[in-house]
Amino acid sequence: MRRWIPAVLLPFALTLSSTSHALAPGDLARGFREGANHHVGDDSFIELFGRAPDRGDDERVRMHAHFTHVRGWLASRQATRPELTARRAEILGYFDEYIAKGTTPQNAHLPWRTPVFIDDHGTICAVGYLIEKTAGRPLAEKVAREHRYALLEDIAAAMPEVRAWVESSGFALEELASVQPGYIPPTTWNVRDLGADPDVGTPLALDVTAQKGFWQSKAPSGAPLAEGPFVDGRPQGTWRFYHASGNLAAKGTFDHGLRDGRWQFFYDTKESIPVAIGSFMGGDLIEEWRHFDTAGKLVARARPASPYVWGSAGYLLDLVPDATGVHHWVHQGRVADTHHRLDFLADGNERIYLHDGAETAYDDTGHKLTRGAGTGEWQSSDCHWNRMRKESAQSGDLVTLHGLTFAHEDTCDAPRPVTTARGKHLDAMLLSLHRTPSDVEPAQASPTLVSRLASNMASYVSRPSLDARAPALPIASAGPYATR
Repeated sequence: MRRWIPAVLLPFALTLSSTSHALAPGDLARGFREGANHHVGDDSFIELFGRAPDRGDDERVRMHAHFTHVRGWLASRQATRPELTARRAEILGYFDEYIAKGTTPQNAHLPWRTPVFIDDHGTICAVGYLIEKTAGRPLAEKVAREHRYALLEDIAAAMPEVRAWVESSGFALEELASVQPGYIPPTTWNVRDLGADPDVGTPLALDVTAQKGFWQSKAPSGAPLAEGPFVDGRPQGTWRFYHASGNLAAKGTFDHGLRDGRWQFFYDTKESIPVAIGSFMGGDLIEEWRHFDTAGKLVARARPASPYVWGSAGYLLDLVPDATGVHHWVHQGRVADTHHRLDFLADGNERIYLHDGAETAYDDTGHKLTRGAGTGEWQSSDCHWNRMRKESAQSGDLVTLHGLTFAHEDTCDAPRPVTTARGKHLDAMLLSLHRTPSDVEPAQASPTLVSRLASNMASYVSRPSLDARAPALPIASAGPYATR
């Protein structure tokens, strides 16, 4: 029997973006630099210490080095217009005040270095301080409300009053943007701390500086993304996750940093229609999970199930029969770090097992079913399955049969044509592989229901994006949210 290795999405994970980047996603493509500032990078630190900064370096030292470096560079340059020389000198004086204060905002929400115009505690950034001292606190607070995490170039493009302030300052926009630092992300947890898939390899960004308390992350728009309590630096108790729209995406409990107990995942609707409901124990999927369509109708059940020869987790998906009466099961899992899948279709007359989609099929007597070259007519080849494989196939034991496929290589006889009636019956059964939920618009009809549910047994898990600007895969399409 041919081994099938599907190309599937990553399995269950709550992974957010790595905190190693100095810039938000997309800013590198704009030609900006990683480091303390998106124009000068970490040049200030390298000039002072002869090396690039690392995680062990104090953030206050890094910010002070950046500000003093940029201050010296700005002092060596002329005002944009002669009549603004005095104004430029005045603003440089306020910059000196800010450097002497040594207080900077805290990035408590986004897992990458980002500007923070005014933080949760009211601490203002360097450029914000210059605006506050020369144009008033109300303008600075308006910027923070509308563009809290934005780069100065984007703020100026969106706000005429900020553009006017820049033009009257005696500084070029790039000069002032070179002042604006990206502040250090929240403390990161290791992937395993939240029971995420180790193959993903990216840490989870949550602020656990205090080791206990209540975590809440928000999108730059202010919409909630995730919230819940943590103890000893790990999630503990009930957590909620949200779609970028603000609608509830998931809720469930953590125990010592691992998903434990009942969890629910929801479509991106105000009514919180469930995508799937089930339970975890110690971070692992257990018992039966139920999947629903957007009308709340049950479409499939799933449970952990592995052949004894695999030695790793597999899942059995049982789809509710369609109007034709064809019942469809799917088993898949990981063997030697590779995903494998076997489909099983059954009605009152046929049992068909499919590998590699519908390209390779077998009946329950061990005959390979193929279409003749040129004619497209169905043919059957006896592959001489042993007794155990035939018994598993005839009893519908999909899990055992899937395990046995890894212990045998098939040698099949020459194909023979099947009857016309059987060929039509096979065609009718295989149509169930291509059915599409009635609630999905034609433009969204791919992937199909089977692909949505079976290509990734944990596809019901929502991974809220921390970057509201990043497009996210629809939760209804076999894929969790795009990782950010």
